[in-house]
Amino acid sequence: MKLQKSKGFTLIELLVVIAIIGILASIVLVSFPGATKKAKDTRIISAIGQARTVMTYVYANDGDYDAFLCTHTDMVTLCAEVANNHPTSGTNPTIVQDDASDSTAACIYSLLNAKTNYWYCGDSTGVAGFTTTDPSGVGYCVADTTAVCPSVAS
Repeated sequence: MKLQKSKGFTLIELLVVIAIIGILASIVLVSFPGATKKAKDTRIISAIGQARTVMTYVYANDGDYDAFLCTHTDMVTLCAEVANNHPTSGTNPTIVQDDASDSTAACIYSLLNAKTNYWYCGDSTGVAGFTTTDPSGVGYCVADTTAVCPSVAS
């Protein structure tokens, strides 16, 4: 007499597979918040990079940076992009000109999400990058000063 072999998986095999899937899912879920923060930072960096292009455009057309604000037609969407991804939701990037009228220098910066006290800054001298020095500190991106970024690392 031949014994019939049953086809299918045993309960133990199914439990092992479910346990493995559970472990992999928990690893992915733990790393997900960090990936979200990095993605938000990438969007902020991209928006500030595009804003630097608008900065150049404004200067080329007006001869100064007075119109380089979040209210400028070309800046509205870029500022909204930064505001949507900023660690403090709804916060626009900080834009500074060197003086009240006929500004000859400007900078734009925003706090990032992934690391504490980490900013991305770009200015009219062509400097752009990450910095751990607060750009709103004395001598940097502060109104009525030179409106430059602190030393940055690309």
